[in-house]
Amino acid sequence: MYLCILIQECNSLYIMRNNNVLGFVIILVSFLFASSVTAQENDLLSPSRNDLKITMLYLGSGSTRVTYERAFNELNSGEVTVGIIGLGWDWMNHSDPSGLLLKFAYKWRLVCQDRANSMLGGLYVKPELVFADFRYRDKKNTSGEPSKCPARTNQIALLAECGYQLVVNWFVFDIYMGLGPSVGNGNQNNYFHSFMLFPKETVLAFTAGYRIGVNF
Repeated sequence: MYLCILIQECNSLYIMRNNNVLGFVIILVSFLFASSVTAQENDLLSPSRNDLKITMLYLGSGSTRVTYERAFNELNSGEVTVGIIGLGWDWMNHSDPSGLLLKFAYKWRLVCQDRANSMLGGLYVKPELVFADFRYRDKKNTSGEPSKCPARTNQIALLAECGYQLVVNWFVFDIYMGLGPSVGNGNQNNYFHSFMLFPKETVLAFTAGYRIGVNF
């Protein structure tokens, strides 16, 4: 019930149109940068355990995602990602998505980054559970081709991912890729705002991307 309420609330945020997205991202990045600088000034001797990241690449597919990560120790951390599907520019499918994306992951750092004053850098592996619930609304295509607008999509994936997170002072750069099984009702676009099925007819999901953010 609570998940349904959360989905409905996120769908209501769809009134924020594309001309507000850039401003939202700029304000978010500015706030994260200011928070990071303040935290580091207050405690310079303590290694940072937290970061906030945004997934820039997926703004071009019609969604905005923010990830919070907390290090439990030098080798392990947890991640939670919340994505608003519809807050972005959907250049990929020429359609108008609206919905919610949730991701939960647990990281094991295989090789730590020694030079950073942070517990968050290094080579890692992680299992990640992904849940996407969204629908497309019709949108005119400037190329004249018909838009692909499937019915409501519910899709779940359990992905095994590997990646590397670079931490330089306050700046965080995270690049990753992964595979895993996925179940759900699918859609004609074969795109779920965090992963794709590969090939389309199977249950094998593929994901890749990068994030930028700040640590504190």
